Amino acid sequence: MVNDEEEYLVGALGDAYVDYKRNELQFYQKEVDWLQTINGILERNFGVSGRIYKRDVFWLRKRNKALVSRIKQLLGEEIVEGQNFVAGLFDSEGSAYLASNKSTPVLDITQSEKGLKKLETAKRVLEKIGFKCFLNGPYRNKHGKLAQYHLRLYGVANTKEFLERIPLKHSVKKKQIIFILGGEIRAPNSDSLKVN
Repeated sequence: MVNDEEEYLVGALGDAYVDYKRNELQFYQKEVDWLQTINGILERNFGVSGRIYKRDVFWLRKRNKALVSRIKQLLGEEIVEGQNFVAGLFDSEGSAYLASNKSTPVLDITQSEKGLKKLETAKRVLEKIGFKCFLNGPYRNKHGKLAQYHLRLYGVANTKEFLERIPLKHSVKKKQIIFILGGEIRAPNSDSLKVN
């Protein structure tokens, strides 16, 4: 049985590298706070914590055979409830912005074709709980070798509901969403969030 934090971690692996030969897990991120959150999940659920390095971005790295073995097992499990999976995927690979008309909020999770299955799972989860979302692609990027896909939610109501129902842990991503909504929102299990 997969617990909520393990499900979140499976989603967050959308932007991680698992080296099965070296038994190593690596996350890269611009903000160190989110990597510390991931480290807390590793400690509570697997009894290990990685080391965080600073290069051009922050880098969390952990070599541990039992951890990588459990991650491999988790990746084979079916996502049932899924809100924590979606939260992990959005926190690792999502963004919030205004559409070209400057008034429609867009939530976007991007993956290469290797991550298409994750996007399809997230779409299934979101639609099951009442969200209207769109899986777009493939798109070719002149700088990338693999086709890109986008899972998108549009509109103020969808965006507010996403913030209220999906248990995001990445403070910068939450602030991004609140910023495009233009105000103060009360997110579950947190204080009122406001961007000035």
